[in-house]
Amino acid sequence: MGNERLHDIVDADFDDMLASLSELIGIRSVLEENERSKSHPFGPRMTEALEKFLNTARKFGFRTANIDNMSGYAEIGEGHLLGVLVHLDVMPAGNAENWKSPPFEMTVADGRVYGRGVSDDKGPAVSSLYALKALAGSGVKLNRRFRVIAGLDEESGFRCIERYKKSEEIPEMSFSPDGMFPVVNAEKGIIHFVMRRKISCADTVRLPELSAIGGGDRFNIVPDKLELFFRRASAGNLELVLMPIGAVVKNTGNGVLAQVHGKSAHAMEPRKGENAIQKFLSVVGSLDFGPPELHAELMKLGALFKMETDGASLGIASSDDVSGALTCNLAAISFEDGVISVKGDIRYPVTTSGDFVTGGLEKSAGEAGWELEIASHSPPLFVPPDSELVKTLLDAYESVTGEIGYPISIGGGTYCKAMPNAVSFGASFPDDEDTAHRPNEYLTLETMRKMTHIYAEALARFNEMI
Repeated sequence: MGNERLHDIVDADFDDMLASLSELIGIRSVLEENERSKSHPFGPRMTEALEKFLNTARKFGFRTANIDNMSGYAEIGEGHLLGVLVHLDVMPAGNAENWKSPPFEMTVADGRVYGRGVSDDKGPAVSSLYALKALAGSGVKLNRRFRVIAGLDEESGFRCIERYKKSEEIPEMSFSPDGMFPVVNAEKGIIHFVMRRKISCADTVRLPELSAIGGGDRFNIVPDKLELFFRRASAGNLELVLMPIGAVVKNTGNGVLAQVHGKSAHAMEPRKGENAIQKFLSVVGSLDFGPPELHAELMKLGALFKMETDGASLGIASSDDVSGALTCNLAAISFEDGVISVKGDIRYPVTTSGDFVTGGLEKSAGEAGWELEIASHSPPLFVPPDSELVKTLLDAYESVTGEIGYPISIGGGTYCKAMPNAVSFGASFPDDEDTAHRPNEYLTLETMRKMTHIYAEALARFNEMI
């Protein structure tokens, strides 16, 4: 490693860094649409998280700005601007019973740091801030400006970073500690879509009636639970078909409630999860229920979204050597007021045309008689491996770890897609377990210490550039 004083400060500040992270983890910065207001665009707890982060930076002597409680930044130095892109919003914790410790209370146990946001992205955000503190205190002259830009809507649409771009300076290059080491120079394109179908609710008294369906929420999470309510049904009869797929069936006062359970995962790696909706669709053909048209449309969905994650049944499967195979996550389903709707998340390779994917979706939905809406489309990102940005980050990684660095691709979408000349850099290492968006999210103490040294080294190397 380079400047020894720089790395001594990182080690000396490590316990303080954990304390700062603990304060942030304690703030439940999950987007709640019903808590949004003009003063708090993403809710009061989001604003609280941003102010907590900025207050820490102010204590370090950094210049700070809060941009309409949507984003903010902490800055030090003079000259050309380098950005570090982080986010303070987190995904819902899900069922607390699946956690070993309270999700919004940081816990250190067995060499690990647990809590929602520890890896995605509060831990890396705090690590970056302390790495910049180490650089500022290492005695070197700062030859450029370093700005840690913090957003509050990364998990739900990037409205925070778009607000930043409307009025604030765009860095000439940036990295985001929101991916993987060694460095992520390619990110798949991301399409979020919604399919809807209005059906006739004409019923037949001879069959049980499926009157309500609800499962999943966010586009980027593999749904781990699906609830179905049947009227005029027998729990015993439904159990024969549903129990083999992990369903819990029980009688209620006016019908039968069935719960299909799966395993949540990030939509960029749906194979690591177990999709509760797809599990149910795989056995719809073995069930008899009304309304008849609802049963028929669920059969169509089962044909379009088989127990697969590559989009083959939608006619959109593709792959390349840079970023791998397309992934498809059936993220949510609902049936209400005669309308059945589903949400989906697609991550497609960097060399695949977005028009190919949307065209395939339109064809499949149209042939099935469903309405299709493209809710959002984020094109792929690719920064050449021989760029100054990528090479500098890899040099810093190799200097700290002693391992050969190389560029990789991911299916996740980060702020880097919203900024020019930007790549993801950590925070997880190749052998780390990926627990982002899952119960018991954690990073090891070793990973947290090592990544902070890497970020400090990278900032130091950018500072040496003239």
